Amino acid sequence: EKKETSKHSGAISLFDKDYIKKGIFPKELSRWLHDAFDLRQRSDYAVQYVPSREEAEEIINQAVSFVSHVSEKLREETGG
Repeated sequence: EKKETSKHSGAISLFDKDYIKKGIFPKELSRWLHDAFDLRQRSDYAVQYVPSREEAEEIINQAVSFVSHVSEKLREETGG
């Protein structure tokens, strides 16, 4: 089923609805996605906000784990 959204927040909501609430991915992936989006929002819109090195490293580690989870699920579903 094709779904479309024009905003990042909409894509995150669809991910939560279609993959987290159905138990396809663990809830921590939703938290990581929300954390990354929140950090991006603060970086873009807060005056003079610069994430700390620790925040940046944590988000990067979460992103690597997120991609790993999604890649593994795709391999399972495609037999690859």
